[in-house]
Amino acid sequence: MKLFTILQAGREYSQVWPGKTELNALFPENKVIQFTALGFRYLPVLAVLTAFLQLTLLGSDFTGPVLAMMLFIVSLPFQGWYWLGVRSSSRLSPALVSWCRQIRQQMQDHGVDSQVAQEPRNYLDLAKILSMAYKQLDKTFMQPWL
Repeated sequence: MKLFTILQAGREYSQVWPGKTELNALFPENKVIQFTALGFRYLPVLAVLTAFLQLTLLGSDFTGPVLAMMLFIVSLPFQGWYWLGVRSSSRLSPALVSWCRQIRQQMQDHGVDSQVAQEPRNYLDLAKILSMAYKQLDKTFMQPWL
């Protein structure tokens, strides 16, 4: 995949993933999504502030290293989207595929029409199933798996 495609997939995956605290023990996605959002909010300001301080204290002789540092700081949230993009297209383990099937079956037992793929293949399919389950089922559907 191309870089921009992976970044876009990561951004979409972060919007689909249900940000529920009970999933923190099972998946690192919540933390990566939260840190990426915080990074997009605060790291550009931090990069400009630290560059200003360094240029003020050290002078213009250090412009190259200061710009490199700024680019690194600003690129950190994009690294979060990159990780999420790669993760979204990663194949699920057999245990997670079975878990998705059980959740989808539970949704069908409650009369919820699942519009997601019949056979979950990757983490994006898992995110869609979990998101739909959290919207359509009561909050106790996760209790057997926690």
